[in-house]
Amino acid sequence: MRYILISDIHGNLEALQAVLSFVSKLEPFQLYCLGDVVGYGANPKECLEILRNDSNLILAGNHDLAVAKVIPSKDFNPMAQAAVEWTRKALTDDDTSTLANLPLVYIDGDYCFAHSSPLNPMEFGYVRTLEDVADVLSSIGQRFCFVGHTHLPVLVRMDTNKGKLEIVHDKRIKIVDGFRYFVNVGSTGQPRDNNPDACVVIVDEEDESIEFLRVPYDISTCQSKILSEGLPSYLAERLILAR
Repeated sequence: MRYILISDIHGNLEALQAVLSFVSKLEPFQLYCLGDVVGYGANPKECLEILRNDSNLILAGNHDLAVAKVIPSKDFNPMAQAAVEWTRKALTDDDTSTLANLPLVYIDGDYCFAHSSPLNPMEFGYVRTLEDVADVLSSIGQRFCFVGHTHLPVLVRMDTNKGKLEIVHDKRIKIVDGFRYFVNVGSTGQPRDNNPDACVVIVDEEDESIEFLRVPYDISTCQSKILSEGLPSYLAERLILAR
């Protein structure tokens, strides 16, 4: 089985379409979205429709649930709050119902998928440090944990004999016995690691590999849509800044 993992689309239709076009040559695969389909970008409805039709799994992100009024947005920054309010108006009742009913965590054998930390997932905690990763891996039984939320791609492996955690900077690694893996798949629609290209992760069970790929997309068109809809201008600017 091959898994295509994306997260944090945030209404960026151009990025989503570019990624799906790029990975189409890898079919067959399972497409999993780890949350935040909406928020920030100008095409939330279109992104949600594509994923409802083409993905095998969509998890709930904090922006998805805020738009659906499942959780409050009072702790969001002003730009995020403005995007939440705009997105609610751009979606139908059926769309918001879909967002409200997305699962928080999905477990499949040796795999754990979540938007944020799978520990108390409704709190949408960030996994930022090796100590945070250790807490997650010590609390779940799965060998692999895949998340999004921070918009920062990272791969950490743990030696199960020594308990040692190591950040791996290679873009592609082989899965080897004796290790567990924590992977933040980064962001497709709003990367924040100084690389504006859309991020996607490929997990190939046959090849026993995990690979990070970056896909360029039409950022200027996406920016123009954000500005034309009256969303905060920084939401357009940060796409090219990637932070």
